[in-house]
Amino acid sequence: MNRPPFSPVVAMSARQSLGLSPQQVTEQMNACGVPVDISMIHAWEVGEYRPTEDELFVLADVLWCRTTDLMEIEAPRTLAEHRLARRFSTAKLAHAIGMDTAEYERAELRNTWTGDGRQTVALLRTLHLTLPELARATEGPGTPGTDLPTPLAGGPLV
Repeated sequence: MNRPPFSPVVAMSARQSLGLSPQQVTEQMNACGVPVDISMIHAWEVGEYRPTEDELFVLADVLWCRTTDLMEIEAPRTLAEHRLARRFSTAKLAHAIGMDTAEYERAELRNTWTGDGRQTVALLRTLHLTLPELARATEGPGTPGTDLPTPLAGGPLV
């Protein structure tokens, strides 16, 4: 399972600034329906292990911070980072934009966008992106993301 970027230092600092113990974080995450144990919290905070996407989303809630804070990124740069910042699983986002999950996952893996105009508009709206932001997020090394489909011929982008 692919695990998102994660900053143990930020997570520990956020927990400590709230005055929470690792046990309290464990209890709150379990209460939110994400089963973890205290050893997992310790492993995250020392960098031995990274949370799954679902664990990251709930941990951000428990620690009253953004997922991007825990990922230690200023602003999302890639399609995956934009999705994680908005707390979508690949399956949930693919469903929301009317795309097959495997096809969407390939887009993230390749850092390209192959959706049609309708899917592009849905992606822009769902992730709160502009077309230039999507182009930047899907630029591979040396490959400008300029071949994006026209969202709706003659229609507005958003």
